[in-house]
Amino acid sequence: MDTEGTDDIEDTGFGETSRYAAHLDRGWSLLERAQHDAARHSANHARRLRPDAPDAAVLLGAISLAEEEPAESLRWYETAIELDPDYFEPYFAAAQIALFDLGDPAHALQLCEDGLDLEHVGALDRLDLELLAAEAEAQLRRLEAVASRLDRIGHYREVRYLTQMPDDGDDETWLLTESSDAKEIGDTGIEALDLDEDGAPLDEDERHATHARLVHAVQRFCQLWLDLSREDIAAPILRALVRHAPQHADSWYLLSEAEYLTGRPRIACHAALRVFRLDSQFKAPSWLPNAAQVHRMVVEILGSCRDKALRELSKRRVALIVLIHEVPSLELVLEGIDPRTAVLALASTPPANQADAQPELTGLAVYRRNLMRICRSPEQFADELHVAVLEELATFFELDNDRREALGLAPLPDEPQKPVETAEEEQPSRRRRRKRMHS
Repeated sequence: MDTEGTDDIEDTGFGETSRYAAHLDRGWSLLERAQHDAARHSANHARRLRPDAPDAAVLLGAISLAEEEPAESLRWYETAIELDPDYFEPYFAAAQIALFDLGDPAHALQLCEDGLDLEHVGALDRLDLELLAAEAEAQLRRLEAVASRLDRIGHYREVRYLTQMPDDGDDETWLLTESSDAKEIGDTGIEALDLDEDGAPLDEDERHATHARLVHAVQRFCQLWLDLSREDIAAPILRALVRHAPQHADSWYLLSEAEYLTGRPRIACHAALRVFRLDSQFKAPSWLPNAAQVHRMVVEILGSCRDKALRELSKRRVALIVLIHEVPSLELVLEGIDPRTAVLALASTPPANQADAQPELTGLAVYRRNLMRICRSPEQFADELHVAVLEELATFFELDNDRREALGLAPLPDEPQKPVETAEEEQPSRRRRRKRMHS
C-alpha cells in the first residue's frame, strides 16, 4: 500500500504499523542508500504527520550532514532539541557537528553540558558526551578544566573496567604475546556492557559492539591525557587496555607514543610493530589511487604551491625525489618513525667535516595506506595528501606562522596566538598533528 498520498487521514499511532513510523523507517533506509532527496521526502511526510515530534528533525539533520551541509544539519538537530528537550540523541549529534565540522568549541561545550543535565542518559552515552566536552574544552585551551573532567571520567565504572588490570611491574613479556587472549567479556556487573536500555541481556554481538565502543572511549580518554603532556597517566592505562583488547591497533598506537614519551623507546617500538601488523590486515579500497597517480598528485601539489620556495622544489634541474610506498618500512619503525606517518621528508646527513652544514632535503616518501586510513573517498584522499605534503615540508623548513597561513596550514601551537577576544571566532583545525616519535 502506498502511504505517501494519505497524510490527511488521522494517524494517532506511534507503533510500527503507523504511517508516521513507516515514513521514518523508509527515510532512514533511503539515507543508508544515499538517496538523499527521497529520504528528505519521507522525512517531510513524517514531519507533517507529527509536527511536534523530534524524530523527523533528527532524520533531516542526518540527511543534511550526509550532504555535507553541517550548518543546516545543526539547525535541524537544534530544532529536535526544542521539540523534545529530554531527547538525548540530538544533543550529542549537534555537539559533534559544532566541534568538528563548524569549529565552534564554545557552542559544542554548551550542548554537551545541556545533554549531561538530562535525567535519563545511558552510561556509555554519558561517557561519550563527557569526552566530547573535554575535547571542546581542550580546543578552548581550558586545560585545567580538561584535567578536572578527565579525573572525573577516570572514576566511571565502565572506564575502570578496562583500565584496572593487574600491573606486572617490569614484566614485559605480555608485549610479545601475539594471541588474542583478551579478558573474556563475561558478566561484568556493569549495566552498560551487559544489559540494554530495557534491562534485557545483550546478545553476544551486541555485547562485543558495546565493548568496542567502550574501548574507543578509553582511547579518546588517553589521547586527551597525552595532549595534556600527562603520559605518566596515559601509559599505565594503555598498557592495561592493550592487554584487555589486544586486537585494537589504535590502542597500541597510543601506547607507542606514550611509552616513547615516558622514556621507554624499546617498548614503544614493540608497540609500533604491533600497529604495523594490525594495520596491514585491512584491505585497500578500490578507490585508492595507484602509485603513479599519487606521484602525479604530489608533483601537482608542489607545482601549484603558494610558497615560492616550496614551489621551486619541483622546478630544480635535479628534481626532488618522490617515493610512493604503502607504509614505512620496519627498519624505519624501529628507528622510531611513526608507523602511521603519511608523508616523510628525506634528507642527506652533512659530512663530518662540515659541522655547520644543514641537512638538505632530497626527497619525500608518501605512504598510501596510511593516508587511506583517514579517508573515505578519492576526493578526501586528495585533500589529505595536499595537507600532509605541505605540513611535512613546512615542518622540515621550519616555516613561520605567516608562511604556514599562506599555505592554509594551522598555526604552530607554541607561537603567539591571536588576542583572547578573537579566540572564539577562530575555527581550529580538526586535524590532530601527529608527533613524530623520532626527529
